Amino acid sequence: MNILYIIGNGLDIAHHMNTSYQDFFRYYLNQPSADSDIRAMKKDIDSHRYETWADLEMGMGEYSSQCPNKDIFLKCLADIKSSLKKYLEKESEKIKLYKLKSTDFLNLGAFLEPEPKSRYNSYRKTVSSGLIIDVMTFNYTPTIEWLLEINSNTRYLPDNTGIGSIQHVHGMLNDMMVMGVNDSSQISNNSFNTDEDVVEDFIKPEYNDACMNNKNTICESLISRADMIVLYGTSLGLSDLKWWRLIGQRMSKDNYPLLIYFPYDETKDQTAQPNHLRRWVKQSIGEIKEKFDIQLDDNVLASRVCVAYNKRLFNIVKVSQQHDVKR
Repeated sequence: MNILYIIGNGLDIAHHMNTSYQDFFRYYLNQPSADSDIRAMKKDIDSHRYETWADLEMGMGEYSSQCPNKDIFLKCLADIKSSLKKYLEKESEKIKLYKLKSTDFLNLGAFLEPEPKSRYNSYRKTVSSGLIIDVMTFNYTPTIEWLLEINSNTRYLPDNTGIGSIQHVHGMLNDMMVMGVNDSSQISNNSFNTDEDVVEDFIKPEYNDACMNNKNTICESLISRADMIVLYGTSLGLSDLKWWRLIGQRMSKDNYPLLIYFPYDETKDQTAQPNHLRRWVKQSIGEIKEKFDIQLDDNVLASRVCVAYNKRLFNIVKVSQQHDVKR
């Protein structure tokens, strides 16, 4: 069985890193800027009160209409990326204080309520018992490699479990870091939304193709071969529609993968309002149907999706307590 974990910034936030958009922008806003174009861009961003990284990316696409030429726009984009790289390099050091406490993240059924868990267990019986883990992460940080101890000689995964491919879809801090939108329709300035320099720098799939890194092809293959797809720590932003639509195409086929979605919403307290869970799940499945462009009956789609609210998928422990860890 192939499990594809698609991971967003929620992973870093759950592991004590201040990597939310709001965290970064507070830092960025306080950095002095001698350039009037940069100051104007910061003022515009601040006025919109964006909530997520995807909001910022879409907002930059709209801000392009206020830039008289592409050089100013690309200068603004480069300034954000430069500051973000510096900020995240410091924040990403925090993960080195922790290690995985267990391999519970492989036992996905343990995070589900009885009804979706029964569907999960039934689906598991239809696929092979051996397990290959693939990862698509939208994060620039090496958090997932650190947690899975990719660069160490430690072997803590079960014998029938292996790690296949780990892809940083948007690049890493020191390797092909890209920030941008999904396609040219999300760039408001029609005078350069097809300009080669802007397209290859600001449209994320085009950036990867321009780098000739084969990343798009590899990730497309990971989605096409997955038996289960796990969405964790991601806001399903419009700036990554390419990937949501590819998953949607697979979800509509007879050999669909089971989709397990871990949304986080602090306004939804399952302990205080357990009787609201069904409506929350319907809302999440409706969001998936819309953003993934899935043309299935609601009940059919619901049978192919399991939703687990406000769960921490990867449990960690302080490195100093490593001798107490049981794997």
